[in-house]
Amino acid sequence: MADNTTEAAAGYVDAVKWIVGLSGAVLAGIFLHPEQLDGRPQGVRVALIVVVAFFVISIGGGVGYLLWINRVRRVKERITEIDEETATPVVVPDLVRQGALNEERKELVVERDGASTEMSSWFQLLLIPFFIASVGGGAVFCLSIFWPKKVIPPVPPVAIVPLHFTMTQSAVHHTAHGMQAHTFLLDQQSGEMWQMVCDQKGAVVGFQRIRRLDVKGNPEPDVAKKP
Repeated sequence: MADNTTEAAAGYVDAVKWIVGLSGAVLAGIFLHPEQLDGRPQGVRVALIVVVAFFVISIGGGVGYLLWINRVRRVKERITEIDEETATPVVVPDLVRQGALNEERKELVVERDGASTEMSSWFQLLLIPFFIASVGGGAVFCLSIFWPKKVIPPVPPVAIVPLHFTMTQSAVHHTAHGMQAHTFLLDQQSGEMWQMVCDQKGAVVGFQRIRRLDVKGNPEPDVAKKP
């Protein structure tokens, strides 16, 4: 019975590792590409959540199953250790120690024999959520192909409103006073401009509105704002 349990445990370990590995790979793919859910119908999202839940159950159950198998292996090793210790002849036997070992061995044998009968049942139970997740995942994948994503319109860029007024200068050019550059006050929203002027002493500074010309050279209508 012990040999059968060992062979079964070795086979189950390999199978469970595949289950945990495949389930983990699916979850990693989903978490690495969450943008694939954008625009999907709510039904597809709910179905995918159910599939992910079953894969999580498969991973948790598989890890717990592997830990249990390791426990069963340790139980067998402990039974062997007890058998070797009790079989070793001693001059003065320790009856208390032997009694404790015998009681421990009885409990371990019960646990080992129970594992040999329950191991297959627990493995079959572990396969249920994995198969449900696999079949459900395939169905959701096919459904997502025939049920395309909704096209989400791009968010229009927000227009940046420029500053209302700014100071600007013309290119340097010949004037009656020599080479100069004029200074203007520009309304960046309406395009209106005012030229900065000052008196002969330079004590008073003001702005004089400039009439603009269209592409044909004609003056544009005077739509100056009231001061």
